[in-house]
Amino acid sequence: MEKEDEFLFNFFAHLSQLYYDKAREVIEKEKPAKGPVTPRTMFLNLLLQLALAEKTYMDIGFLQNKQKSFLRKDNSLRAVYENMKSDLRKIEENCKNQNPQQQNYCQNITQFVTARINLIDLYEKIYNQALANKHMVYVDILNSIETIIQTHNLGFTDISLTPIKTVFAFECDILQQLFKAMFEVQKLRFLPSLALIHGAHTRLQAWESKMQRETWKLGLFKNSPLPALFLWLQKVKGVVLSKFSLYFHDILANQTAPTDMRHLCSKLQHDYYQKMVTFQRKHEAACVILLSDNQANCDTADYDSFPIIVSYPPRSPPQLDIMLKMISETNEFLGLKPVTKFRSQELCTYCLTMVEPNIYLVILFESKKTEKDSWIGHFIDEFCTNLRCSKVFVGLKNPAK
Repeated sequence: MEKEDEFLFNFFAHLSQLYYDKAREVIEKEKPAKGPVTPRTMFLNLLLQLALAEKTYMDIGFLQNKQKSFLRKDNSLRAVYENMKSDLRKIEENCKNQNPQQQNYCQNITQFVTARINLIDLYEKIYNQALANKHMVYVDILNSIETIIQTHNLGFTDISLTPIKTVFAFECDILQQLFKAMFEVQKLRFLPSLALIHGAHTRLQAWESKMQRETWKLGLFKNSPLPALFLWLQKVKGVVLSKFSLYFHDILANQTAPTDMRHLCSKLQHDYYQKMVTFQRKHEAACVILLSDNQANCDTADYDSFPIIVSYPPRSPPQLDIMLKMISETNEFLGLKPVTKFRSQELCTYCLTMVEPNIYLVILFESKKTEKDSWIGHFIDEFCTNLRCSKVFVGLKNPAK
């Protein structure tokens, strides 16, 4: 490896391992004490900016400080990367026919900065969808992720950028696996969901090992030394795994003892099944049940295509046909808000809501309840919001920043 390649490799290795101070030290050693501004010094100054930008990126600083007005320029992280692209082009132009090696470095770093901008746009899209629409279209986000992967697969391949290319690949692969898993869980496909969650888990472990520092093992840090972006991805995996444990609760419960199943679920980010059990017992509901229309056409009233995903108590209620008929009749409203209906014929109250486009939550009371019973609405709202993963997606924007 040539001296210049080694210098840049060390710089990007430090960035990939979160050693931002060491990355800056590498640059400072290369900078001349005094002298005229040359393409080389411009390049080194840009690397210092890149180190700071990368620290902000890994700290989920990409949706913060978006203040743009007539008198104030846009100081968002996206704008910082855009300015770096512009500066890299200038340096590249100055290096033409004089320093082809530095020109190549500029081209590769420009490709990396472009990839970062694309990921910032992706995270902003995730945040905005979660904020505006409670039913996120997972396949839409997945298509955006796969476009980024395909676009940058052959980008920034210079040996000096290998460490940061590895980190970029981990981030994209984890995002792809998690959003694929969300899509497969929603479609109630057990094995593909399980494989994808496991794939995301192994990639998170591999990425963490790349960032591992000896001081972490000594317990010198009270807070987690892992970057906020990594912790956010771990949290997404946690909510997907929790959702998986509910949607496939009966399959999983058949493979272990009830006490072991309860113990395993209690360790999850959200123990949804226990929440159903607690609500049913505390408020004496006849049942709390999750149903899927399995993409069936409700007009056909083909109730066999509405499988029970999970229910507590674990049995098919005698009022199932009535529930399914109500879902068919109120389907266009359920996506907007929960529906509460009291049927005087059997003195039962049905509380229905759409969790996702093909998943419905129904709570049955063998007594009269109304929409004024706020504890019902609170349970439904919290239960469904968590299942939709909305909180973790909105958490991309840190209000403290």
